[in-house]
Amino acid sequence: MPILKLLSKRQEAELVTAIQGRAEIPLKFAYLGEGAYNWDRIARQRSEGKGINSAETALLKKKVGDFLAAVDTQKGINIIDIGCGNGRPVLPILERLKEKNIHFTYVPLDISNEMIELASGTIKKRFPGTKCKPVQMDFELGQFSDITYDLKDSGGTNLMLFLGSTLGNHSDLNRVLTNFRDSMTSRDFLIIGVELTNLAKVSSIVPHYTNTVVKKLLLEIPRELGISGSAYTYEALWNEKYSQIECRIIFKKPVKVKIAGEHFTLEKNENMLVARSIKFTEYTATKLFSDVGFRTELLTTAEDRGYLLTMIQPTRYSA
Repeated sequence: MPILKLLSKRQEAELVTAIQGRAEIPLKFAYLGEGAYNWDRIARQRSEGKGINSAETALLKKKVGDFLAAVDTQKGINIIDIGCGNGRPVLPILERLKEKNIHFTYVPLDISNEMIELASGTIKKRFPGTKCKPVQMDFELGQFSDITYDLKDSGGTNLMLFLGSTLGNHSDLNRVLTNFRDSMTSRDFLIIGVELTNLAKVSSIVPHYTNTVVKKLLLEIPRELGISGSAYTYEALWNEKYSQIECRIIFKKPVKVKIAGEHFTLEKNENMLVARSIKFTEYTATKLFSDVGFRTELLTTAEDRGYLLTMIQPTRYSA
C-alpha cells in the first residue's frame, strides 16, 4: 500500500507542517509500508564489511556481559527494542540471555507495522518459542509509561535498546530522549548506540547516502507526493557546524503539492531536507544524556573511536 495511504490524520498534519514549517520530510514516514523492506536491504548491507551496524554488533558482543551484569535478571527481562528495524541489532544480547538461561520477552516497538513483523520474524526464527509483545507507536509523540509499566506485571526488569545510531536521525533529540526517560523507573536501563564524529572518515561516509537503495528509501515520500525526479536534484553533504550528514532535494522548478486536501507550491531553488544523520563525540553524547536527566552506568567505544555504546538510567534526585 502507498505510504501516504497509511498515514493517520495526525501524521498527515505533521507531514504538511514539517514541509511548510521547516522544509523537511520526516524520515520516519519512509519506514512505513514497502519502506520497511527498503530499510531491511540497507541494514543488511551495513552489516557487511565495516559499516556502522557491523561496528555496533562487534562492540556489543564484546561488552554484552558488562551490560547485563548491571541488570537484575532473576525474574526475567523485557527487551524493549525501540525503532526495532529488522531486529538483528539486538541479537548479541538475546544470544547471551539464551546462553545464561535467562527468560526474556521481546518487545519490538516501531512506527511501522512492517518493521515490527520483520523484527518479530527475525527473533522467532533465531529463538523459537520466544514470547513477543509487539507495540506499534510513534515514540516521538510522547512517553509510553503505560506500556513499560504493564510489561512489569511478571516482575521482570525493563531493558530498553535504541541501537543502529538512529538517535541522530531525529530533529529533536531532547524530546526523543525525554520520552524514553519518562517511560522508565530508576531501576530500568537504556542502551544507546551512536556513531562518533571522525572527520578523517567523512569523505568515505557521505557516499553511503547516495547509493541506489538509500535514495529509493529517502525519495519515496516525494514520489508519492507526485514530485518527479526530474523536478529536483539530490545531494548528500557534511554539515560541519552541526556535525551531521544532510540529504536534501533542491527544486529546479516550482512544484505543486497536494496532501490531504491541502494545496501548496514548492518554489524553484527551495531546499527540502529528507534525512539527517548526526554524528557525536563522547563529550556531546554524554552531555546530551546528562542534560536530559540520565546518569551513565557504563560507556564503551570501538577501538577506532568510531562508535559508542552506553548504558544509562534516569537520574533520581533527592530533595
